[in-house]
Amino acid sequence: MATVPTVALKERIEFGTDAWVRELETHLRKAELPETTRFRHSVLLQDAPPHLSEASDSSIGYAFDIVDGRVTVNSVICAANDVAAILDYNRAQLLATTVLGTNHHAAERRLRDARRLAQSALPIPFDAPNLDEHSRSVLRDAHHHMALRTIPNPDVVQRARGLGLAQNLAELDDRGYTVLRDAFSDEFADELREEAHRNHDAAPPDVGFRATMLLKRGHHWEEAVIHPWVLALADYMLGRGCLIYQSDTIIKGPGLDTHPGLHADYGASRVAEPFPEYCVEATAVWAIDDFDAPAGPTVIVPGSFRNRRQVPPGMTREDGVLIEMPKGSIAFWHGASWHGAMPREREGKRTSLHNAYCRFFMRPLERYDDIDQAIVDRNPPIFSTLCGLDDAFGKSGYHGADFERMRYSAEARYGSTAF
Repeated sequence: MATVPTVALKERIEFGTDAWVRELETHLRKAELPETTRFRHSVLLQDAPPHLSEASDSSIGYAFDIVDGRVTVNSVICAANDVAAILDYNRAQLLATTVLGTNHHAAERRLRDARRLAQSALPIPFDAPNLDEHSRSVLRDAHHHMALRTIPNPDVVQRARGLGLAQNLAELDDRGYTVLRDAFSDEFADELREEAHRNHDAAPPDVGFRATMLLKRGHHWEEAVIHPWVLALADYMLGRGCLIYQSDTIIKGPGLDTHPGLHADYGASRVAEPFPEYCVEATAVWAIDDFDAPAGPTVIVPGSFRNRRQVPPGMTREDGVLIEMPKGSIAFWHGASWHGAMPREREGKRTSLHNAYCRFFMRPLERYDDIDQAIVDRNPPIFSTLCGLDDAFGKSGYHGADFERMRYSAEARYGSTAF
């Protein structure tokens, strides 16, 4: 039986909408705030998706006031002199969907990383210096409550462009791969490396160079799989509602040749040739350590996805180009692209994370529909989607399909990039 998220499908809402504001107000009004509490937070969100804004400058806004312990929240287009912060809608959403959890160190690092990706200070209410500790706790809880219900901007292209990824979309269309530079911090890279080596060191000696099923193996991997830049590219290539196909780490030591030839990633799913004209699987590879030439980086044949078939006899890695990228970068490619990896030529080990995504109607290599309830409930809704919990597949009973999920998939336009 599939895991059922505690936050129901009907409770999911888009950031900054009237419904989102009403939910924030309802939650805050349930809290008991000191009668002395006086606080105001107002935000103007610019470059909002067109379906949310009627303003000529594509902006929306919201504000909440706490006066003598009473809460009022409004959807407003704030006057310039009444705005605490002016933010880009899609970049502000990075913070709105950051679930903090109970680990203080992890929460602080997540906030730093969200601000870094957004290239903005992104003020948050519970960090305001004039708040008492109780009110700060109430606002932090409100942030957590909303992050568990906030879905990404469904206008995929507008979201990607708002996050500064327009060039990456163009590169995917042209050559079938792109590199996201400065995609994650050195601090997070070091945490991922430590977790990866712990998993690999605990494995029997004959299991090979991979550790898999990572979404069941700790919060670091949960956080990585929902990286907002990667998800924007995945939604662009695969349509909304895409799933995690496989999540694994590779540790490459001296002389190890993990992928001696070229291949397309469609092989594991036995996708028939000619491949579909649209992408059915795409892969993100995280450079937890540097991917330079001696480290044994990925090699890829630009534009090869257009051939719509597996690699023909006679082609070798020398026919491709190296994807060299520094620690903290993520390479993302169309799964029909011909690629492989070079052997490592230096001492030491290179650690990488491989998250592959697929269209929502495909069978992934890894199964997460039975993932632990607590894991789902500590992540934003997109995590549940990636695990296959939101669609109707595999959830039919004796009296028909799961029509709630079937309707949700249709209304959310699963499989589509266009809005």
